[in-house]
Amino acid sequence: MNDHNNNQNYALGIIISLFTGLFVGTIIGMLFAPKAGKELRKDIKDKSEEIADKGKKSVDSAVTKTKEFIDKSGEKVSDFKQKGGEFIDKGKEKAKKVGDAFSSKVNKVVEEGKQAAKDAEEKMS
Repeated sequence: MNDHNNNQNYALGIIISLFTGLFVGTIIGMLFAPKAGKELRKDIKDKSEEIADKGKKSVDSAVTKTKEFIDKSGEKVSDFKQKGGEFIDKGKEKAKKVGDAFSSKVNKVVEEGKQAAKDAEEKMS
């Protein structure tokens, strides 16, 4: 779980860095463009809002995809646990059957041995 949080923080850092660089690059590009101050400020404001919206959408998308991945992973773990439990139950049943069959055969051999000993004793008498 800790690795997952580290990966998520790392990805979020990359996304934030990407959008920060995009924002700064856009602002620098606008500052070097030959426009009047009022126009330039309006362009900067518009571009800033556009980049902020794109960034928010990207982060929302990343969060949604991460949540979907976590949900799917949780379902897979749950399925694995259920199937593992079923496998263990079947194994216990088979082990019990084998144990019962073995015990039955051992008891049969013991009874046959007792009977053979009894028969041998009667012949000796």
